Amino acid sequence: MKKNYTLLSIVISIFILLAACSNTTTNSDEKNESQSDNKDGKTVELTMAFLAFGPPPKDLELVQNEINKLTKEKINATVKLLPINASQYTQQTNLMLSSKEKLDLLITGNIPGFLDYSGQSVRGQLLPLDELIEKHGEGISTALGSQFIGASKIDGKTYGIPTVRDLAGDRSLIMKKDLVDKYKIDITKIKSLDDVEAVLKTIKENEPNVSPLMPGQVGAATVVDGVYLPEGDPLGDNFGVLLDSSKLEVSNYYESDEYSDLLKTARKWYKAGYILPGAATNKESAESLMKANKIFAFIASSKPGIEGQVTKNVGAEVVSVPLTPISTNTQKVTGFMWAVPQFAENPQKSVELLNLLYSDQDLVNLIDWGIEGKHYVKTDSGVIDYPEGLDATTTGYALNSGFQFGNQFLSHIWNGDSPELWKEMDSFNKNAKASNALGFLFDSSPVKTEVAAVSNVMNQFKGSLENGMVDPETELPKFQEKLKAAGIEKIIEEKQKQLDKWSKEK
Repeated sequence: MKKNYTLLSIVISIFILLAACSNTTTNSDEKNESQSDNKDGKTVELTMAFLAFGPPPKDLELVQNEINKLTKEKINATVKLLPINASQYTQQTNLMLSSKEKLDLLITGNIPGFLDYSGQSVRGQLLPLDELIEKHGEGISTALGSQFIGASKIDGKTYGIPTVRDLAGDRSLIMKKDLVDKYKIDITKIKSLDDVEAVLKTIKENEPNVSPLMPGQVGAATVVDGVYLPEGDPLGDNFGVLLDSSKLEVSNYYESDEYSDLLKTARKWYKAGYILPGAATNKESAESLMKANKIFAFIASSKPGIEGQVTKNVGAEVVSVPLTPISTNTQKVTGFMWAVPQFAENPQKSVELLNLLYSDQDLVNLIDWGIEGKHYVKTDSGVIDYPEGLDATTTGYALNSGFQFGNQFLSHIWNGDSPELWKEMDSFNKNAKASNALGFLFDSSPVKTEVAAVSNVMNQFKGSLENGMVDPETELPKFQEKLKAAGIEKIIEEKQKQLDKWSKEK
């Protein structure tokens, strides 16, 4: 099995360089018509920008050539693959959009501080795609289905197409199996935070060199983020949430009983030594620390196949138990999407290429895994593996990010994963509880000053409060007062107004 990044394993603390650009949406329909016919029959080259989590593979051009044989035959277009390192992606793509550099497709999404789909759409940098999808995107519509196809709409228009991947999630406690077995921990009995506490107590008392628990993500909080809003919806930025996702009532989460109770648990666990010391400032990943035998467990976003994924990354077997129900919301669905820049030279061809990425298994596996026989081989059991003599460090092509490229359910399953992984994932998505606000995207521009001020307060208080390092009895009231002074109530009022409007118009 190869490393398969999820939404919460991506580094999202990257500052966005907002680029000034003009809103040129008025002639988009004319542009679609005039530039999509390709009457001269010339092959169109499409530049496609996406996230890279390492240096470009040495065989990238070789794979690109094979991709182009397929795309030229099927849609008379070739592809220039443009992987951009995740740490530079936001800045570089924003510069490309503002300078109108050659770009025909790009990965975007709704990940605060990292991918800015809403902002790009509002600034007129992305092209509305509804008509093009209707005419040239049958495979896209079929792959996403009615539940998810409209989740990215802004003012009734689609500017981004979600990739088919884990579109839902729950939160699970992930533990080292050797210690679970050593202390005969019955994981079937772990249902609540009280049950988790009993397990952590066992590890603390018997493994003095192992921290029982840490956040599942750098910069996150162990307890609060671990079971955050199990029945609710963060509505994108957490500045005004639905405590109950079946009701469109925006609330201040930081004044809720749920938040207060979680802070008390975090404080109790921190004082008992259950939480990794320095968790609020730690920069090393949970998987890395688990691999080094420094932690026993972490709480993270989960999905089918999570145990195999973490086992591979850690180099030791893990087990997991769910702590929250399976749910989906706008942020989960729109975390990663494909978009077409407003200035794309041939939008029809861009969408035709996307349609292949959602419907053509040969193309999906070329871009996901490379060339069969050279970069991977099929096994007798139907899954794929490295050819003899190659591994993850020596292969010439290993993007390891199939979640980006259209329909991941068309991708070959890697050795070590369940042969039924995509069937399990499809069921996981379809059976998730959907928020009643699925499809709502908040436009924060009317309250951007307040958002910046509230963000500063969050940075000041959240890490120490939510990891139990300070006493919530004294620090929570200070936090709440600072949030009010910064304007969180104005943000909530604006969000409720937009949500009510969206609900009436959808």
